[in-house]
Amino acid sequence: MNEKVVVDFAACKECGYCSIVCAKNVFEKGKEYNARGYQAFAAVHPERCIGCQKCFYACPDFAISVNREDNKK
Repeated sequence: MNEKVVVDFAACKECGYCSIVCAKNVFEKGKEYNARGYQAFAAVHPERCIGCQKCFYACPDFAISVNREDNKK
C-alpha cells in the first residue's frame, strides 16, 4: 500500500504546520497564491509520505487528506 497525501489548495491558509510536523519533508510552500491570497503549501514530495497523518491532525483548516492506495490491480 502507498499513501496519497493531498493539500486542498483553496483551503490552505499558509500556516505551515504540515511542514513543521512532517519528518519526511513532504511539504513546501507553493509558488502560487490561492483565491484567498495565501501562498498555499503543497505536497511536493508525496512519494515520501508514510501515512502517519500528523499533517492531517496539525492542519487547523482541514486542508490535508491522507488516503491509502492499494497497489494491487
